[in-house]
Amino acid sequence: MDFQKYSDAFLAKTLLPFIPHSISPNQVSWARIISLPFIYYLLSTEHYGIGLALFALAALTDALDGAMARTRDQITETGKILDAVADRGLIILVAVMLIPAYFGWSLLIAIGILEALNGIMAHRSKKRIGMNPGANWAGKVKMFVQCIAFAMMFVALLSGDLVWNAYAYPLLVVSLFFALMQSFLYPTTAAQARVQ
Repeated sequence: MDFQKYSDAFLAKTLLPFIPHSISPNQVSWARIISLPFIYYLLSTEHYGIGLALFALAALTDALDGAMARTRDQITETGKILDAVADRGLIILVAVMLIPAYFGWSLLIAIGILEALNGIMAHRSKKRIGMNPGANWAGKVKMFVQCIAFAMMFVALLSGDLVWNAYAYPLLVVSLFFALMQSFLYPTTAAQARVQ
């Protein structure tokens, strides 16, 4: 979609110039994966301020690695897999740590089922076209909405003001819609990837 071109252009003019070309998109994805146990530790020990900062940095790398790969012509099959693993790992980790205590298990289970469905649909699309189709626009929107919701939950923990959770909950519910749409769009994404 056009917003990806705009976001890539924006990042190319703002943040990407500060990232040396010697650093690859795959290394950025690995950094996000490596951050997961640290985020887990910070959440489990209730260091929410540092946890929020590290979570925000990890979420930002989701936009950076993709923009780097596309604008620097460094798209690889390994990179697509790493990006998907890093994204799902970050979302599932924070969801498991935060959601049950405030919103119950049903929302967490729904997120888990849809993440599993997305993984299955991505795998089927890969088998069909012989390559990983990569993320589609619905998946990017889902990730963005979820990250905003989790950031609000961090703020609730830091401030003690649970009204932030009241804002986070509808965002997480909306993210389920985009997660479902992401699954249905994988065949289209695969067809576009084959043409490219």
